[in-house]
Amino acid sequence: MYFKGWKDRKSYTLGAELEARIQDKDSLELKNYSSKIRDRFSDEYKEKIHQEFLECMVEFVSPVCQTSFEVINELKEQISYLNNLVKDDDIVIATSGSHSYKVDVLEHVNEKRYDNFANEYGILLSRFHICGFHIHVGLESSVEAMRAYNFSLEFLPIFLALSANSPFFNGEDARLLSYRAKIFEQLPRAGQSSYFENFSEMKYLYEKMNEAGSVKSAKDIWWDVRISPKFGTLEIRVCDASHDFERLRLLIVLFQALCLFAQNQELKRIPHQILLQNRWNALRHGLDGLFQNNEVVTTIRDHFLDLVYRMEKNGIFSKLGTEDDVSNLKDLAFKDLLASKQLKVYKDTKDFKEVEKLGILK
Repeated sequence: MYFKGWKDRKSYTLGAELEARIQDKDSLELKNYSSKIRDRFSDEYKEKIHQEFLECMVEFVSPVCQTSFEVINELKEQISYLNNLVKDDDIVIATSGSHSYKVDVLEHVNEKRYDNFANEYGILLSRFHICGFHIHVGLESSVEAMRAYNFSLEFLPIFLALSANSPFFNGEDARLLSYRAKIFEQLPRAGQSSYFENFSEMKYLYEKMNEAGSVKSAKDIWWDVRISPKFGTLEIRVCDASHDFERLRLLIVLFQALCLFAQNQELKRIPHQILLQNRWNALRHGLDGLFQNNEVVTTIRDHFLDLVYRMEKNGIFSKLGTEDDVSNLKDLAFKDLLASKQLKVYKDTKDFKEVEKLGILK
């Protein structure tokens, strides 16, 4: 298994992955269709648009980019390509944290890795039609990545709350703003991770799990945030997917800034149970949820605004050339969450089809 330290990489490059679902154009039910269209991709797009575990899903993958605008434009271009490719197939491409319809067991892609997943995790993956948005930030060294990893654990509830977009699942109101986060954490090696003293300690864990056969590669670790040595990045995986590209872009800006900010900040470890409680508060209550660290009890919204203020004061956004987005980030603290919009549409219409229409990617 490849899990090695690195140095002398280019810092603060960006990348992202957006998971999406394939749905019937009329009913918006899920369609097992990815293998039917995969062979029609040009070679260029086979490298960019990937299959996921389920036949009803695809993943859009950006190349390494320099700015958040480049990342989003690349994802939009891939979506446009796929929409044009399937314009006569009576399907649409849509996304949100979770599909709202009641769904029977779905087909998984016929691939050895996914066959093994299906055998190992059974019913946990049988309705795993959840979609996330993953952000990669390049770091110069594994030491810097480790510093950013540890520091980011306190702030993951902010990203979860800002992206929350999965209040419905299997035809029910989950009473959570991000039910996707709870579904995903049922898997081993997923959800809230722990602090590490250094990269060597994390490497030791990966290697011991590899020796036991629990993981085959670093990508078999599914924490809310993880280090990816192959790419020299820190990857945040806690965010729900959405059709709101400006919100996705600002999440990229925020995570890039956090990785730089981490490099000159003192790490104050928060007890693991408090990290778990903060995560719950975010997925249950969004930005209104309570946040606690070793010093304060506040709301996730106020903790987010305080983080932006501290990074702005330290010149982080200016160093990255993203100072024009500071006001946009602050405004995001007071905008309706996408989960709240889903809930309002369902309250007004009592129709999950109207909810699903929100997520169609155009």
